[in-house]
Amino acid sequence: MFNTCDLSHRSVLSTPIGLHYLLEGTEAMTVSEITGNTSVAEVVKRCPNARRVFDRHGLKGCGGEHGPSEPLAFFAAVHQANLEELLREINAEMENPSGVYVYKETLQDYIYRRFFKVGITTVLSVGCLWGAINLLQIALGKSFLQLRLLSSIHAHAHAMIFGWVAMFVMGFAYQSFPRFKNTTLWRPELANLSFYLLAAGIVAGMAADMLLPATGSFVLGALSGVFEISSVGIFMCVLYRTARQSIEPHNPYEKFIASSFLWLLLGTILESVFFFAKATAHFEHDLIMRIALIDGPLRDIQLLGFAALIIGGVSQRFVPQVYGLARPGRDHQGLIFWLMNGSLVLNIISYVLLLTTHKLYFAIGLEAAYLLMPVWAVLLARQIGVFGKPSQPDRTFKFVRAAYVWLLISCGMMPFFPLYGALTHQVFAHTYMGSHRHAFTVGFISMMILGVSSRVVPILAGIDAKRMNSLWVPFVLFNVGCTGRVLLQVLTDFVPGVAYPLLGFTGFIELTALLWWGIELWRTMNVGRTNRTQLLPAPFPLAAG
Repeated sequence: MFNTCDLSHRSVLSTPIGLHYLLEGTEAMTVSEITGNTSVAEVVKRCPNARRVFDRHGLKGCGGEHGPSEPLAFFAAVHQANLEELLREINAEMENPSGVYVYKETLQDYIYRRFFKVGITTVLSVGCLWGAINLLQIALGKSFLQLRLLSSIHAHAHAMIFGWVAMFVMGFAYQSFPRFKNTTLWRPELANLSFYLLAAGIVAGMAADMLLPATGSFVLGALSGVFEISSVGIFMCVLYRTARQSIEPHNPYEKFIASSFLWLLLGTILESVFFFAKATAHFEHDLIMRIALIDGPLRDIQLLGFAALIIGGVSQRFVPQVYGLARPGRDHQGLIFWLMNGSLVLNIISYVLLLTTHKLYFAIGLEAAYLLMPVWAVLLARQIGVFGKPSQPDRTFKFVRAAYVWLLISCGMMPFFPLYGALTHQVFAHTYMGSHRHAFTVGFISMMILGVSSRVVPILAGIDAKRMNSLWVPFVLFNVGCTGRVLLQVLTDFVPGVAYPLLGFTGFIELTALLWWGIELWRTMNVGRTNRTQLLPAPFPLAAG
């Protein structure tokens, strides 16, 4: 019996695709049995009509015209499909094709590339490079408290939050969320608009910070706020309407993602408030007090609210399935969710009340929030099983596992923050807090971006990741740079003569790692781009990049 798309029906043979397979010889006429180990690309090569089956289960353009090189078992696990049912549907389609399938790539299939490419450009320029230059200036000045560097430090932070983290989150969400929900992206042209608004807001916001206190900075600051808030609002609306289209049931991990987006919106609004609070400060003392009051809660909202919750939600949906990790013995999703959000709210309220009232009993609430951080971090790592043995090892798993090591380190530091301040006679230990934040932002957040993007992009480009670079060099360099920064920043309180000169080089070590990673990811996306069979114009306003 011939189990093919091409010989069962004369109508298929009459097409160029069918004739091509007929002329290929016996391979097209005698298809071996399809199993869980057969790759998606191989199935699509034998029977292009099988894409119709894959699309029903969420493939939707992944891997380009020929499909990803991952096996069917992997596809079923990631898309939460029943493997046996999937195999039956594929074999049924091959034996009885339901018309010729013509692959067409649309905006929603490649929009992620522009987000990722801007993210790479940002982190390699005004992100890590600028941060490394700022750090070198700090090292030369032997102090983290240099007001002359304030504008460049805040502009750098703005670029990292919105140009690095938000760009990758939004690009990943637009590409993956519809496929997680087995539906299509609602209004891709609006998603496209959110990209341009965000990019414009980032440029305007950075320029506004650098031009303070010039009058033009107020106009740029206002434009930045309008653009970025509009971008985030459109992003949330598009994903909400996309979810409404789906008939799939709601999953527990989705509440992490939803709350993450609410924190993102709040953080974006507060970012604009923060700028005008600085811009309208007439005296240095007022400026310092306003920064002390707003900057801490703002960064906690952006990092512990937006970034941590989106990573926590995506990790639960993505990491165990992609790497074949064992399910947890007990499900703590609900507890983790409330601990993450509850500790953040308690942190912000206690901090603001302590700073404004100077009543020490609010420090108890702040310490309680700090104590809860390592609790939810441990529970989240156990929930995902990230320290278990993966049944589907991959070159990127070391990044994901290392990211959770850094999460545990950074959260484990916080309960000791008040004690460190007391021992070093500091009301607020800037060096210790900076060390914690670097472990969290670079060690955890950025490490996850590197790992997940390097796993996803080859799949989307239809490339076999097993044949790609192992990424050991950027992995080692990134961890060396991050470790050096975290340790040396604390040591500046004890041996400044030794720590400061070494500290200045750590940023450039991280930059080298990011450059290595970024070049490979960019090239991989370009391979995916050249695999297009038909370039469709983007609805707004430019062709895809």
